[in-house]
Amino acid sequence: MTTTPQPAHADTAVLVSPTRPGSAPPLRTETPPPPPSRAIPTDFRSSLSAWWSTSSYKEARLAEERLLRRMASFEPTPPSTLTESKGWFGLSRGTHNSAAASRADGAMPAMTAEQANMDDSEIGQIKEPISIKGTGLQATLRNVFIPTPNPADAPQHPADPRESSSSAASSSTDLSSAASASTSTHVKKHHCKHHKDKDGKLVDYINTLEVTSPENKQSKEAVVVLHGYAAALGFFFRNWESISVSSAATGRRTFFLDWLGMGLSSRPSPSLLASSANTPVPSRVARAEHFFLSSLESWRASVGVEKMVLVGHSLGGYLASAYAVRYPERVSGLVLVSPAGVPHGPEYVRYPLTAELGSRASQERRNEITSPPESPSELEDATNAADAEINSGGRAHEAKGEAKNWQKDSSMLRKGMMKFFVWGWERGLSPFMFLRGAGPLGPLWVGKYSARRFASQTEEDVRDLHAYIYGTSIMKGSGEYCISHILAPGAYARIPIVDRISRLKVPVTFMYGDNDWMDVEGGRASVEALKEAGNSNATCHVVPKAGHHLYLDNPEFTNKLLDHTIKAVPKLA
Repeated sequence: MTTTPQPAHADTAVLVSPTRPGSAPPLRTETPPPPPSRAIPTDFRSSLSAWWSTSSYKEARLAEERLLRRMASFEPTPPSTLTESKGWFGLSRGTHNSAAASRADGAMPAMTAEQANMDDSEIGQIKEPISIKGTGLQATLRNVFIPTPNPADAPQHPADPRESSSSAASSSTDLSSAASASTSTHVKKHHCKHHKDKDGKLVDYINTLEVTSPENKQSKEAVVVLHGYAAALGFFFRNWESISVSSAATGRRTFFLDWLGMGLSSRPSPSLLASSANTPVPSRVARAEHFFLSSLESWRASVGVEKMVLVGHSLGGYLASAYAVRYPERVSGLVLVSPAGVPHGPEYVRYPLTAELGSRASQERRNEITSPPESPSELEDATNAADAEINSGGRAHEAKGEAKNWQKDSSMLRKGMMKFFVWGWERGLSPFMFLRGAGPLGPLWVGKYSARRFASQTEEDVRDLHAYIYGTSIMKGSGEYCISHILAPGAYARIPIVDRISRLKVPVTFMYGDNDWMDVEGGRASVEALKEAGNSNATCHVVPKAGHHLYLDNPEFTNKLLDHTIKAVPKLA
């Protein structure tokens, strides 16, 4: 398998620039698209072919470009012959007629020797804005370099308040003044550890798509969209323009990010977020959360944003909420799209904050260790508990979406799979470990998921999403290992958001699909908790004809709801 490439720090070739000096040579305003995605494998032979020819990072970058071109309104692919040309990323790729390129066996035409030997670092970023036709917006795609999160800075409990904001303010000043957003290399002070290459440059980075109008380019406020687990920023291809237009109307910049350790961001060692099995639950959760919250805070300081409206989906919603609680001065609004980890689960246990550890009993509860199930009886009990949580917290008749499909299977095979799932989950295993280990079966497995889950999308969309998911999923494991530390088997949080969200004083909006396997009652309970704490600006909405990925299942309704929500968030005075 391939490993994560080292990022290119030098600017790549500029393909499009909205404004050019009169003395500058003309640039091409139209570039041919990359080859179309190969057909989704339906048997072992086609899966083997896809696996054998895949270079995960390159394929994922090309898949991301295909999705980006939907927003950029590029012209249809011209000629049918393979020609050397520059793609959106400055890649030397061939252009194809779609019909000619799609062979019956799903294989793609052979690459040239130059393409095959291309170094991953050549797959660049778009630092010069590309105009988005008909919107007045301009898009850039770049790596924003950040210090590597230091787990030693994680709090003892994820809901512990920060001791002071002075270090964060100092960090913000140091990072934003050190260099540009994507090439900061001389950061002298920060509470995070600096991982650098032999040239002294930061090596960890956040893959960042910015879609902003020129007049808002210097704005200190932004809308920041955060994806969920097993996803990346490309999943929002039906929402990029709409969200960006709504954000621009309020004078804000707009960003779509890949979380550190996920998507096409860098992949630090998972040891930075993982804890041993004998670690108390609060410390275990806090360490995993800190990996993402610290990197998001570093990213914010690097791009020079002071206040953010955070839009988070699934795990991204959970982390956006945790960030808002930890850095309340940086958040002006919170939009949670089918967020994970909000409600109490059937096995809910409240762990006291550090400030509450006055009694011996509370200290014992805080330091209680939840060891992985070892004996057959322990594994059976853990499996039954997870099964109850998957079935909507024990309310089996209310299960929806993927949980409903799982509930229908009552076979012994399902029971055995659940036991293995719980056993691996509690030991910190990642589902993508098995995908990477599946070798030539991997594309077939992902293909079955993509074809089933995104059946409502067009055939081309499903192919492109499949290539994108597979390419990002088989890269080096990193942020994915957070899942078993943050969530218990069954997807209920070990320390739920509903217990801490009442601290927020900003507008909070929850959105769920009407066929969503996430529990909408968690959102409603959070709205009540916020109102009881004095925050009346909290609402919960259900999007019709939509499941967990409601922004894809019903983009028109979701985009209108997001437009209203974003425009309702007050700006800085």
